[in-house]
Amino acid sequence: MSVFFRGVFVVSASVLCLELLVTSAHASDDHPGKAPYDRVCRVCHGPEGRGNQGPRLIPFERDGDELLVQVREGSGEMPPISENRVSDDEVKQIAAYLKSLSEQ
Repeated sequence: MSVFFRGVFVVSASVLCLELLVTSAHASDDHPGKAPYDRVCRVCHGPEGRGNQGPRLIPFERDGDELLVQVREGSGEMPPISENRVSDDEVKQIAAYLKSLSEQ
């Protein structure tokens, strides 16, 4: 194998390894609001807020405080959800998660 082809091989292998590292880092870098959303909201509002039994949440334009009132008081078919199931901070993380999905 010539020096040129050996160099090309080393560079190609390095780029491939770097791409794999970046891809795996993104896969494990979930938004902090995804876990509480999946635990509490997904069953009714579907994966990534796209709707299921409950209405579609994307695009999401509320702020965390507005969502918190809705979650605690309930509305229509949505029952109130206690702080035992989802904390105030988690509700705000869910709002940020839904906004991030709206931007995609």
